[in-house]
Amino acid sequence: MSEIVKKFIADRFDGKEGFSVNPDNIGDSREFAQELGSFLYQLHHLPTKEAGAPNFGNAFAGSDLIFFEAEMIELLKLYQKVVPADLLQEKFDFAAKTKWTKAPVWVLGELIPQNLIVSDGKLVNVKITDKAVSGDPAYDLAIAWTIFDEKSRKIFFASAEADQATIDRARMFALRQALRNYQSQDIDELIQSRDASTEILKDLNYSLGQDLY
Repeated sequence: MSEIVKKFIADRFDGKEGFSVNPDNIGDSREFAQELGSFLYQLHHLPTKEAGAPNFGNAFAGSDLIFFEAEMIELLKLYQKVVPADLLQEKFDFAAKTKWTKAPVWVLGELIPQNLIVSDGKLVNVKITDKAVSGDPAYDLAIAWTIFDEKSRKIFFASAEADQATIDRARMFALRQALRNYQSQDIDELIQSRDASTEILKDLNYSLGQDLY
């Protein structure tokens, strides 16, 4: 983790303590969406001179979406009786054709609910990991389908100033994470993965007609 990112997080949150975020403890979800989006906007505009490049051998954060194509094919094959695999493969292929064409930005790499800390419904800290690299901001934006509903996601993306192509890639990064954790032994991860899967399908105007649980 770069000292630039560490200082940014430390200065913004001053080491405050709280609890990992979940849909029930974020207070006003639209205010929280705006706050988190603003945080990411500022993070993605930090100087990246010290940023490490994506570690493609380890399928690391920041990698182009197309790098995960083989994994996505296997995941959709595994869960083809649960989700509309053909539709999702089509959406993945479409999103993977777009790329982040601007300069790489800082990507935290593990922007997951467990690393977002809230207190009294407010974002008060972000756990620092060693996963930060330079790459596609869509990787960080994928959390939107885990903790936000449709209206809050729109506020989140607007606050982060994400364009449509980046949102499309972020949705597929979110789908990858959701399917990877679909049968997690960690109950929180399992719930988050199925909530995210439901929100992604809603985004795509698809109704399963069945309970993902």
